[in-house]
Amino acid sequence: YELMHRIELGYWWFLGRRGHALRLLERWTRGARDLKILDVGCGTGANLLAFRRLGRLTGCDIAPEAIAFCRSRGIAEAVLQPEPDRLPFPDASFDLITALDVIEHIKDDAGMLREMHRVLKPGGAAFFTTPAFPALWSVHDESLHHMRRYRRRELVERFRAAGFTAERVTYLNALLLPLIVPVRWLRDRLTRSKGATSDFNLDLPGWLNTAFLAAFSAERAWLRFAPLPFGLSLCALARKP
Repeated sequence: YELMHRIELGYWWFLGRRGHALRLLERWTRGARDLKILDVGCGTGANLLAFRRLGRLTGCDIAPEAIAFCRSRGIAEAVLQPEPDRLPFPDASFDLITALDVIEHIKDDAGMLREMHRVLKPGGAAFFTTPAFPALWSVHDESLHHMRRYRRRELVERFRAAGFTAERVTYLNALLLPLIVPVRWLRDRLTRSKGATSDFNLDLPGWLNTAFLAAFSAERAWLRFAPLPFGLSLCALARKP
């Protein structure tokens, strides 16, 4: 969490993911500005700050450290989630739930999806990002305590089993996939014996951070017309009937 707090406001991956999420949510929610929103796994608060323009935000996280970092940013709407697969809110409390790279951390992901369904109002939506393709598993996933990576069909089936209708599903981070996959494969073989490490590089030159962000963000033009057929991540909007 300390690393996340230091880099999530400027590192290309956090900026790109947050930018995608905000643009897609604005389009998929038709510009609504009075939504009651829950950010599950809110981390150190950057998403809560960004999504405030969409409505009234509440965040929750299982880590007291995360809530403390939210408080340090002046975010009073973040609360501690006492159990990984239970949400401390009444039924039908929210219009929108966001969960950016959260469900892959949860052992009982099906149970968490049912919880999200429970606290959503009828007609409400849940927005997810999560790592894609089990074949891309690496020490990066292990260092971030992932339980799994998802196939598109598997994710849609999870939604249906929890009572959701999958309205939009697309991959993200497609342009950088040909670069990241071989680098991750090489690092996996060179560093596995030394312990798991993530891809987040604090020494990344500024020009390269900018270039990666530009490539990641460029996908928004494509997403205005069609979903991406592949990528490092999956992004989905699922609705409670």
